[in-house]
Amino acid sequence: MAFYLSPLVDTNEIDLTTTIPAVATSTAALVIRKSWKGPELKTHLVTNLEQLLDAFGDPDQYSYIDMMAAMGYLKYGNKLWCTRAMPATARFAGTYGDLGTELTPTSDFTAYTTGNSFVMSDLASDDPDAFHDESPFSALPTSGNDISIIANSRGTWGNYTKIAIIDQETYSLVTSAGGGTYSQYQTAGGTLSETLWGDVNDVDYPIESQREFLVLVRATEQDQLNKTTIVYSLKEAWYVSADENKVDDEGKNIFAPNVINRESKYIRIALNTNAVNNDIYIATVSYEQFAGGLDDFTAWDDDSDLEDAAVQTAYEEYENSEVIDINIIIDADKNLTVKQKIVDIAEDRKDCIALCDCRSTDVINQSGSEVANLRDYRLGTFNQNSSYVALYGNWLEMFDKWGAKYRWIPATGHMAGILARTDDMSDPWFAPAGLNRAVLTNIRRLAWSPTLGKRDILYKNGINPLVSFAGQGKVAWGQKTMLDKSSAFNRINIRRLFIVMEKAISTAAKYFLFEPNDEFTRLSIINMIEPFLRDVRGRRGIYDFMVVCDERNNTAERIDRQELWVDIYVKSTKAAEFIVLNFIATKSGASFTELVGITGEGL
Repeated sequence: MAFYLSPLVDTNEIDLTTTIPAVATSTAALVIRKSWKGPELKTHLVTNLEQLLDAFGDPDQYSYIDMMAAMGYLKYGNKLWCTRAMPATARFAGTYGDLGTELTPTSDFTAYTTGNSFVMSDLASDDPDAFHDESPFSALPTSGNDISIIANSRGTWGNYTKIAIIDQETYSLVTSAGGGTYSQYQTAGGTLSETLWGDVNDVDYPIESQREFLVLVRATEQDQLNKTTIVYSLKEAWYVSADENKVDDEGKNIFAPNVINRESKYIRIALNTNAVNNDIYIATVSYEQFAGGLDDFTAWDDDSDLEDAAVQTAYEEYENSEVIDINIIIDADKNLTVKQKIVDIAEDRKDCIALCDCRSTDVINQSGSEVANLRDYRLGTFNQNSSYVALYGNWLEMFDKWGAKYRWIPATGHMAGILARTDDMSDPWFAPAGLNRAVLTNIRRLAWSPTLGKRDILYKNGINPLVSFAGQGKVAWGQKTMLDKSSAFNRINIRRLFIVMEKAISTAAKYFLFEPNDEFTRLSIINMIEPFLRDVRGRRGIYDFMVVCDERNNTAERIDRQELWVDIYVKSTKAAEFIVLNFIATKSGASFTELVGITGEGL
């Protein structure tokens, strides 16, 4: 408290209400390989199927494994972070040359006759949102161009985008006469097309000066590689400025790169240095077709055309627990080096669990060899020893309505969803297995259904079976982690129990950093932790607990090192994985009380 020099009444507040916060327990992360479109090197949250398709496009022969794994999760959960991974040689679609002069793409949209497209390495930043930072435009094929526009992510999808630019001079010409036909409105470049003329009249923006202009975007949402008719519609209209400090009536900055590169789903824009803070005289006479976008996929059934390094880099977006909050990392049949990356991330973060798949070749059409294949894979190829990873030994057959066929997909997308549903139905410390919480839906069949003897071998080796029971459905029938030693942490529910407790308590404990290391602070910590653990005990997560934070574990030496120690002892609740039913036949005159005493000691 302050030292007072004269009489006064000083009012202070002392907050003793610090509590343990609720933490998210059903937020998953997945890298989607070779999707039709979508953000690269970014974390993008989807909460339902519609948002997934809007961001990454429909599943196709290249992306269906990851896309359908994501759909599997979204059947049960509603918070999924996704990041797109593409080959290094994939290219951005865009427009090149002087805007306002119609350019003709080659017949396959791979390039314009007068220019080429960009790969990521052409840009000063790996982030397409930073396209406006390209200076001095060394990557652009036409250095004198005032404005250049590319698709907001790489791939063929960008070729099915058209853009038009209307400056103030042309906008006034089109909107002031009124009542005439589009052919009456001429620009320096020629007559506006009927489509562009109609779109400009439909967009009501008060362009105030020659530094302001409109950017109109037409696109199709369909994968046109498999379509013969292309239908475009107006998707976005941007009223922007070349003036870095220009704001609209609501005080929002409308500098073109700031607005479009942050908000557009389709394009990224860059202004040449000569164009910034100067008048813009650019008007396209029609919509200009993007070209040059390239996926550069050569295979659909493996990742031979996608470097493991690119997928690992995408997963690195989820390394920092202080930046993004996740609890489940989904494998979805990634290559072995990527699997190892996923495991490393989970172990380094220590607040999430990685769910990994077996190989499709170990279980699909492998009648009689599944157990040996899985055991060899677990003990040899994917030899992990960690409580932060779980392995599932099956694949699922689902109907792909976009491809109009049944497809085999890995199990971890659905199993991550089962973990999310367990959180919603019960709590994270309930086992994500069994008929009450782990029945899989919308599955046609499993690659195989192991019998009891085979399940014994799988479970002994830390492989979780998925089983089909007649009349009861397809169900996860195990919840082991890949920790090899006999420990409570070789079960998923115990690992997730400690993740929740450690994450919640450590988050709250940050508020005690830099406080005096005295008895008051230590008692405050105890009074914060104990109610939380009583709640966990009441919700069947633990049997009992004890919190020690006093002179027993805070010795003078530790205090002198500025350390405050808290020891939290818990007896975690175990799941009943083995139920023994003893049916005991007795004589008619026998005493049940006496028999219980005898049988209670074991038969």
